Amino acid sequence: MHKSSLALLLILSILITSLISCSSTKTDIIGEWQDDAYEKGNIKKVLVLGIVNKEKPLLRRSFEDGMASAFQDGGITATPSMDHMPYEVAIDSTTFEKYFKELEIDAVVISRLVAVDANRDYKAGYLYTIPYNSYYGFYGYYNAGIAYANSAGYLSQEVVVVLETNIYETTNKKLIWSGVSETVEPDKASDVINSFGSELVSRLKTEGYFK
Repeated sequence: MHKSSLALLLILSILITSLISCSSTKTDIIGEWQDDAYEKGNIKKVLVLGIVNKEKPLLRRSFEDGMASAFQDGGITATPSMDHMPYEVAIDSTTFEKYFKELEIDAVVISRLVAVDANRDYKAGYLYTIPYNSYYGFYGYYNAGIAYANSAGYLSQEVVVVLETNIYETTNKKLIWSGVSETVEPDKASDVINSFGSELVSRLKTEGYFK
């Protein structure tokens, strides 16, 4: 076989392997809201909190660890809430503030599942407004979100995973960023976590939230 043929076969082999190994999972942030009065660039350390059904602690652990890793890759110190907050105990506002102070957290990143949808009802580019309950601070949003997570059902066909994410600064306990993301064609939970984490951190860095 000629050297040119061998080289062609080698190139084809590399391309095929690359295509097989690459996941088709893709995340887009399809809507967002920002507090225009917030002075960006002061976030150095975040607490990551995944609002997950209480019967699925391993999923929450995987989500928070994966998100923390994504922030750390972006140069931001991140702490999974499960490292400090007992999973089986209800968290009140006093408990939240205790962790903020002890860990010297600048912002809390809270994500919850909105839908696992085969019909893809969410459309990119729509106007995203501040979500209900967010006006009442991170504890109000967390409390409402955890109640939903522990009562909502899930579709079995995983085609599009929709997450809502809120970011609260801890000095004044105000919402500074909120968005809805859509992750398409994940094969497993880690696909969603990795794709979403990378996209969220990239978006926040581009928008100037981190130094």
